[in-house]
Amino acid sequence: MKSTTEIESIYNIPKFLKDDSLLPIYFLYGEDSFTINNALKSIENKIAPLVKADFDKESISLSKDNSVSQFIDLAYSFPFGDGKKLITVKNFETISDKKSFANYVKDPSDFTYLLVTQYSKSAPLNQEPYKSLFAKKYIFEAREMKLTELSEWMFKKAKIEKLILSKAAGELLLEMVGGNKAILEMQLRKIAIYSNPDEEITPDIIQKLAEATKEYSIFDLQNALGSGNKAKAIEYAFNLLSNQIEMVFIISMLTKFITNLAQILGISNNSEGIKAIGNSYYFLKNNTFLLNEQRLVNAAKALLEADIRLKTTSIDNKTNLSILIAEILK
Repeated sequence: MKSTTEIESIYNIPKFLKDDSLLPIYFLYGEDSFTINNALKSIENKIAPLVKADFDKESISLSKDNSVSQFIDLAYSFPFGDGKKLITVKNFETISDKKSFANYVKDPSDFTYLLVTQYSKSAPLNQEPYKSLFAKKYIFEAREMKLTELSEWMFKKAKIEKLILSKAAGELLLEMVGGNKAILEMQLRKIAIYSNPDEEITPDIIQKLAEATKEYSIFDLQNALGSGNKAKAIEYAFNLLSNQIEMVFIISMLTKFITNLAQILGISNNSEGIKAIGNSYYFLKNNTFLLNEQRLVNAAKALLEADIRLKTTSIDNKTNLSILIAEILK
């Protein structure tokens, strides 16, 4: 039975996109940015025909200098045409006056569809505006998939691309790419383009393809950091950026990497501990340079500082990554 405090899954949005069930507010939040952005496109496509004038479409990307009033004023202002207004607001997590949004949630405009995204998992239902969003059933959660769910999703996508993806190749791909569905989908499409029809995709093929296209993965960056190779770490990190891998994803994956290394320090060859970390243990245990308590503490601090720089300054990603790698390996 569904809990009364369980937030509606983002995968159930289609039932809220029928002509008689459209909502004035769609608040999409969670760590799965790929699913959030896909859901956002679906909602925009559904509502777009109801907007008669181009001036009645607004898209706003928030930063820490913005406030709720900047998009609420737009939502309450009358449309230019005789149709509806569509306002898309991204990065709600960056602003400080979140609570004031509750006033609009309780009394939304009847001619505006407001789509809001928050790329973080913090949505405490005992606090505003999440309390009001939940009460009105305007809030949808996009949680990160568990490894088994992500694996199942990946193999289904492989079938759509008509790929014969072996289990071992799928595991390697997940290890290399991490939990980002957008990158996984991109990699599957790339494999489909470069592989032969009816060819079984093996780990060797995936490795050769990565080399042939001069693309590196988070796996390569982690390996370089784990062995203390600064030059390679910089090369791989810059390659990731040039292939449109977002800085926030790199920091997130490196944080998980450091967390797992810290776990390894405490479990040695304990079978239960190894089982808890999963197959990654046998890769991670070879990262001898970072398997040191003080270095891991230092790396965790460096990642936090890089995340703060990313969110609070205008530093470019290459500079931020260079500082991060230097701090981790110093």
